[in-house]
Amino acid sequence: LQYAKLQEDETAAASLAQCSPEIPEIKRGHVVLEGRKEVPAFYRDGLQKKHWVLACCAMMVMCEWIDRSVLSIAMQSIKEEFSLSDTEVGIMASASLWLVPLATGPLGRLADLLPRAKLLSVGVFGWAACTFATGSARSFMLIVVARLLAGLANCAGFPVAISLMSDHFGPDELTTAMGYFSIGMATGGLLGFAVGGTLVTQAGWRWAFWAVASPQVIVSLLFLFTVPEGKGRAKPEQSWYADIGELVAARSVRLLIVGSLVTGLLSGQGRFLSALAERKHGVEPARIGLVMGPILGVTGVLASWFGGHFVDHCFKKSKDERVNLWLASLADVLSGVSAAAAVLSSSFPMLVMFAALGVAASSLRNGVQAVIQILSTGRRGTMQGILETAWSLGMGVGPLLAGSISDGFESLNCDAACALTRSMLLFGCAGVTVRCVAYFCASIPLRADAEAMKQRGEASAQDGNSGVDGPDASPEG
Repeated sequence: LQYAKLQEDETAAASLAQCSPEIPEIKRGHVVLEGRKEVPAFYRDGLQKKHWVLACCAMMVMCEWIDRSVLSIAMQSIKEEFSLSDTEVGIMASASLWLVPLATGPLGRLADLLPRAKLLSVGVFGWAACTFATGSARSFMLIVVARLLAGLANCAGFPVAISLMSDHFGPDELTTAMGYFSIGMATGGLLGFAVGGTLVTQAGWRWAFWAVASPQVIVSLLFLFTVPEGKGRAKPEQSWYADIGELVAARSVRLLIVGSLVTGLLSGQGRFLSALAERKHGVEPARIGLVMGPILGVTGVLASWFGGHFVDHCFKKSKDERVNLWLASLADVLSGVSAAAAVLSSSFPMLVMFAALGVAASSLRNGVQAVIQILSTGRRGTMQGILETAWSLGMGVGPLLAGSISDGFESLNCDAACALTRSMLLFGCAGVTVRCVAYFCASIPLRADAEAMKQRGEASAQDGNSGVDGPDASPEG
């Protein structure tokens, strides 16, 4: 209904503009003032409640990536304390994802039925408790249990946050919002590496986990008491299984699921990057954190901001949602080359430089989320649950598979550093290639699938649906 109201306002404004040249022209998604540049929808009318929703979601994902970065940089110290193999380290790194595939789908459906901000509050608080428990664990098995429970709590994280943001931001401004959301990831990585590396070296890996649990509690309270729900979002009109079947029937959705699975695999094996720096270049955890954290973090912040705006600009100019997936494929080509160069680099500074280039290139993938929201109107939580399940499967298998391949390569002629280099190179190149092809192929049927989803939504509205799943465009929300 909000979209219909917006169309009426546009028609009225266009009629008035023909009578009075002083009336500014209003276009869908942005405003054009006479003699001035276009004002994107994201910035129109100044700060609104939707921007606070975005800020809280960015803080949530920042805390999540602080925890993950601390785990990554502490892996070598934990390995030495408990005398673990690379396979066991991979188990520890992936344990938080083992239960996620079973829980993400149901929680995604709950996000379509229950208040999303309250679900996020519960999930973030649970993650904080498990982060503290990880630092308190006295055995390898207790760490694995703590990470298992952390993953279960985090099921109410990323997919619910994306669905909540989609309630407040339209398709023509969601990529810009995702750019700022990604800044939270980059900032979390920066703080996790910088602060975590220092704490791991100076106070031990346990204090690193204890230190990052407190901000998560604060963010949980912010979601509980200050974050508004989206207005006018539709409720599912058919069973969960029927919605899943209808979504998966679209070829573009199936290919996006493949891309999400590969993203999880690559994220999982990427946790060995700091271990590679220690083994191959003899760098201490503190230096890894103080160098990689700020450089990769600042690069991620700047690239996320630029990438979100650039992808939104390309989308508005082309009027073609497929450009988002084409840019994502280009990002994989560029980041794949950079990642291979980082793994093969002969010095730590070269590794950091090429890793930063890969981070910058990956910002062009921000537009994938806008495509996902176009394909999942009215059941965004369910769609995010499907994709998060695929991602978590990859994330759960990635560290274990990368660690096992590394153990398999290790021999008298190939030490631990050599084996890990080969594992990450093989794993990374294969994964990026598959994802690049999946995104490009998904762009081919995208228009037809999007039109089919749109017709389904219109048919549901004609059958008596009282609200349309759209952005909260009012200044109050």
